[in-house]
This record gives sequence, structure tokens and C-alpha cells, in this order.
Amino acid sequence: MSFSLLAACGPGIWVYDKPGLTYTEWKRDDSECRRDAGENEGGAIDDEAYARCLRARGYKIRLK
Repeated sequence: MSFSLLAACGPGIWVYDKPGLTYTEWKRDDSECRRDAGENEGGAIDDEAYARCLRARGYKIRLK
């Protein structure tokens, strides 16, 4: 199974992909990276910090 996260950042859409990931693992990674990226109550985060966190966890990030 493969999970992909989509993020709209300027023109185009960024896709965060990691093959072989379970839903539970994806939810954990997403939650921890959002926290590390300084997510506030309104849901705003530092996009670059979020991307760095996901890359450090083995996600491949590409423009779709």
C-alpha cells in the first residue's frame, strides 16, 4: 500500500509519497511533522519545515 500527501504550494501541487506505508504510519508521520513544523490551532504550518521532516522520514517529494 502507498500513501501520498498532497499540498498546494504556489503553482502546482506537491506530492509526498512513501510506498509500503500503512495508514497508521502515515497518520503518525503527518501528525509529528505538523507538530515539528509549528502547526497552530488554525492549521497553518511552516511548509519548508514540514517537507524537511517528511524527507527525513523517507518520503519522496515531487511536483505533480
